Amino acid sequence: MKNRYPFSIIQIVGYKNSGKTTLVNKLVRTLTEQNKKVGTLKHHGHGGKPLVIKGTDSQQHVEAGSIMSGVEGDGTFQLTIQQNTGLSLDQLIDYYQYFPLDYLIVEGYKNVGLPKVILIRRRDDLQQLLHNLTNIRAVITWDDQGIQGLDLPTFFIEDDLRYIPWILHEGRKGEA
Repeated sequence: MKNRYPFSIIQIVGYKNSGKTTLVNKLVRTLTEQNKKVGTLKHHGHGGKPLVIKGTDSQQHVEAGSIMSGVEGDGTFQLTIQQNTGLSLDQLIDYYQYFPLDYLIVEGYKNVGLPKVILIRRRDDLQQLLHNLTNIRAVITWDDQGIQGLDLPTFFIEDDLRYIPWILHEGRKGEA
């Protein structure tokens, strides 16, 4: 999938508790320190709707039937969109192109065709992800012995100084 957006997209995937959010936070901090503007998009893959703040005016608008409700205050804007069918990743990314981003970091959405970095906590997760996913560009593992025999760049989770620059470089090329 070729990136058609005005910003670089980095996708991070893995099973629950594999370290995705921790890695996304590290990437956001690193990019922010470089004065880059970063957006994030997380798939709520655990079933049910994302948490909303009950009793707020904007939530009351949704409960009354509004399919889209936004609230802004002190430079922060929150948007809730209700659709019966859900939104595709492409539709969601389309919203981000209206903002002056340098990078969008996507957490989750394993089954889309974006180039991705996968996190592996357990060795048996690796084969399942390699078999089921496309466009894998690198593997980050919790196994300090590493993973041998892959035709992909492989990094140990604690080796931030190696994989963070690699991910950011690949993201700039539009390939991670």
